[in-house]
Amino acid sequence: MVVLRAGLCPGLTEDMIQLLRANGIRTVVDFVSSDMEDVAQKCSLSYKALVAVRRVLLAQFSAFPANGADLYEELKSSTAILPTGSPSLDKLLDSGLYTGEVTELMGAPGSGKTQVCLGIAASVSLGLKQHVLFLDSTGGFTASRLYQMLRARAEDEEEQASSPGAAPASPLKLPWLLPADNAQRCFSSLEALQRIQVVRAFDIYEMLSALQDLRDRLSQQVMSSMGPFKVVVIDSVSAVIYPLLGGKQSEGLAIMMQLAKELKTLAREFSLAVVVTNQVTRDSSTGLLKPALGRSWSFVPSTRVLLESKEATWEKVTTQRVASLAKSPRQPTGIQVELDIGNFEARELSPATPTQGL
Repeated sequence: MVVLRAGLCPGLTEDMIQLLRANGIRTVVDFVSSDMEDVAQKCSLSYKALVAVRRVLLAQFSAFPANGADLYEELKSSTAILPTGSPSLDKLLDSGLYTGEVTELMGAPGSGKTQVCLGIAASVSLGLKQHVLFLDSTGGFTASRLYQMLRARAEDEEEQASSPGAAPASPLKLPWLLPADNAQRCFSSLEALQRIQVVRAFDIYEMLSALQDLRDRLSQQVMSSMGPFKVVVIDSVSAVIYPLLGGKQSEGLAIMMQLAKELKTLAREFSLAVVVTNQVTRDSSTGLLKPALGRSWSFVPSTRVLLESKEATWEKVTTQRVASLAKSPRQPTGIQVELDIGNFEARELSPATPTQGL
């Protein structure tokens, strides 16, 4: 259910929206299903203008039949697979992040979701020289930490290039003490950092506005002068949706699904890989972990990965995490890998039984 807003289509102004809302017309469905003559009289608006807006909205939001073979060919030609920066995580995801899809990283606070997101941004911006939009809704984005990851990645690539016979270095080590500054390495890291655009969006409306702005710029090819754009990261989606789910829950669900539609449309129409993070809750009957935001949101991500901390002691905080595949269109669920978010190296674990309750 798409809420009417200024800029949704030509001719739909803020003044028109206010008049429509005053007469109970708030969504696209409300508008296109209304009698335009009646609306024109009640709202004191031009009948001709209303009909023109209605025609554009119908063209924009109506479904048209498509041939299955054509859709398959379009999918093959437009899908790219992007590395996450971790070989084992890539294997868990069947080679990496797929463009045209939404991938969800879920876990409790401190499970490493933000660290993995930063690793993905570093891998794509430095290794692939692609642009990344990072929407931060929790204040967890740290530029210094990302820069450190980029410097370490640049160092690994430099070492690998200078030692052709050596075993490949891990994609993202994070040593706390780096060697003396190297001018070229510093330059490439800063260049990669510039390809990561960060937007602070602490409520759903700021997030929708940022995504709409991105869609407008991509549609108008404003981004073309800046280079290829392939990844959108949202950390976290639950932080902006949770406040909507109390009180008038139906309105909150409608806005949540508007965000879902925006993400899936961006991914599909512009061949982007969309990565979102989500919290987890415990099922009251089974006690198992399950993703937050309920059943309605469960249909949005194509792939879901659960991140969990390994056991730690009071003397030593561990950076080891277990990543479990909870949902995938390509791989069996229940596969696990072990991640070290301290240096983002990973090694495989033996397959586990399918994760329940996710």
